[in-house]
Amino acid sequence: MKHPPERDWMIVAPWWQWTDPAAVPAGTAVSPLPFDGRLSKPVFQKYDSPNLVNAFIADPQHSLKFVDEDLVHVVQNAPAPSTNANKLLRISASRRKRPDGSTSIVDQRYVPDGTHTRKIFLDTHKRYYLVVCSIHCDGPGFPKASREKICKAGFVIRRRTMTPPSCGIDEIRPILGRLSTSRARLAQVNHLAEIEQRASGALPGTTGGGSIAASLSGAKLDSLLKTRASLRAIVDAERMRFDEWVTRFKIAPELQGWFPSATGAAKVGCWARVAEMPVEVGDESTFALYPLIPDKNDAHHAGQFGTIYFGLLPTSSHDCDSRGRARFDDQEYYEVRCWVLRHKVPHDPDRPCPCPDGIFWSLPTRPYKLASHYDLAGTSHQPVTVQLPDLNELAAQAKPALGVGFAKPPGSLMFSVDSSGKATDKGASTIPEICFFPIPLITIVAMFVFELFLPIIMFIFQLWWMLALKFCIPPDLQVAAGINAELLFDATTDLDALEASINTTDLSAKLTASFGAPATANLKTAYSPIALANMDFEVSAAGSTAPAASGAPSPSASLDFEAEVTHV
Repeated sequence: MKHPPERDWMIVAPWWQWTDPAAVPAGTAVSPLPFDGRLSKPVFQKYDSPNLVNAFIADPQHSLKFVDEDLVHVVQNAPAPSTNANKLLRISASRRKRPDGSTSIVDQRYVPDGTHTRKIFLDTHKRYYLVVCSIHCDGPGFPKASREKICKAGFVIRRRTMTPPSCGIDEIRPILGRLSTSRARLAQVNHLAEIEQRASGALPGTTGGGSIAASLSGAKLDSLLKTRASLRAIVDAERMRFDEWVTRFKIAPELQGWFPSATGAAKVGCWARVAEMPVEVGDESTFALYPLIPDKNDAHHAGQFGTIYFGLLPTSSHDCDSRGRARFDDQEYYEVRCWVLRHKVPHDPDRPCPCPDGIFWSLPTRPYKLASHYDLAGTSHQPVTVQLPDLNELAAQAKPALGVGFAKPPGSLMFSVDSSGKATDKGASTIPEICFFPIPLITIVAMFVFELFLPIIMFIFQLWWMLALKFCIPPDLQVAAGINAELLFDATTDLDALEASINTTDLSAKLTASFGAPATANLKTAYSPIALANMDFEVSAAGSTAPAASGAPSPSASLDFEAEVTHV
């Protein structure tokens, strides 16, 4: 007796991702279209709690919305003015020397790279992700697959990478440099053109008004548009050279999967080439997908309307290759493919499948990149408070106490100083011993070293923008000038008038109280009052406890949830 042939399966996004909630009137149930489902891919859902699995099972649609901070960002040159009266207008700007000895102003911004590539934060950033998919029969009506016919389900994480040929590196390097420079200049010109259009009230390619000012602004706009066209031509020409180089050397990104070490070494493996949809998973490292089994008594549960599977997306791993390079890093682009193995007859899940009926693969998810460990947006999701000890309390309690023990073998370094700081004893220990230091004492010394070296680093390397990363609660700065968090300089901005409106005496006193007199003196020398008031505004907003504080950092500031839809 032969098993009747079945249609192939498709692994797609869950049904609630097939419909745009914004296109559905409030309170209206939807009937997702199979056509939209066939074109979809498995998706990521974001959460701010490690309890995400229970949250997903309770309400599969309730997840965090992806916002701008979830896009890959890059550092780009800022097109706005950077100097006024030989002083920098932005706290992020700096002067750098060219090879010929001249000075250039560098003013940069951290902005989305324009590719809409997803940035995935790490567990240490208090962000957690699920891979969610739905399994359907590729037949009329796009019915959901039977869970009883699913033998195994999982997903693999792959990357697309390439190694340029050594003989072509010298040729492609200047092309990439010209592309990068031209695109940066094009971004600046586009921004300045928008400013001129707003200033003149003109549409692109036109001049506005009959006044002399309007005519001058229109002339600037025409000049910028001509420059933009020239830069676009340069970018197109360099891109053609790049494409020709790619064709000549037959460059193609290689799809790679992770494979454990052939020698059996634990947590060691390598990236190796794989097929898009192999006939079996083989030795490629895979992660489990689990079925969403809704409560049978809950007729409105989202899991009732599809065969939904989900799995935890790993954002870190202890695995590395034979050279010690981590399996996952913040440089490569990754993608996920889900797979399902179908069997003909149900069997014990702990036993090998006696009657496999084929493996089915999804399309790859949208590419993503892991956030850096020190990503500022990521680290702000989970702030850490270190309580400094009260010196008076410690003095009153002072006595030998257990804390952190340091086991010192013979030959350990020994060093002591007198009250003037002069070394009195140094050398190596002769006997083994364990010395205990209370945690408050270690905390005091660590904070002292930090406070000692932070201003030294800023003075030596002129990294004054570091001051913008510090704020204290309760706030000790209040801004009087109505200056936006980032000034948008346009053609009508009167910098002298704007600076005249800033109470520099009051501002100087506030900065001195916050950062000290030496740092304030250097800031006033290098930066204009506009830049200092702007930093004052940001620090004040960050430290404000008022609910209406604009731009105040908060671990729950971006906890907006995805809109949900109801199935008919």
